[in-house]
Amino acid sequence: MPAAGHDHLTAMLDVLVYESIVVAWRRTPPGGYLIVSHEGEEIRLSLSQAEMWARGAFAVYLALVDQRRIHPRIPGAK
Repeated sequence: MPAAGHDHLTAMLDVLVYESIVVAWRRTPPGGYLIVSHEGEEIRLSLSQAEMWARGAFAVYLALVDQRRIHPRIPGAK
């Protein structure tokens, strides 16, 4: 994955943590990811799976914000 794509994935995961969609995430060798849900579930994903999962979770988050069902914590977001 190009560096820009990798940065995009980590930025999405960071926002999902900041907005309390997931508890935490981290990289795991060799090139995988571990995402921790609020239920304590550890989701182990390959790079491509993590990218797909993060895009889907981020899309749901944005849809909920657009529907005004949740309010973003990011400063300046409406």
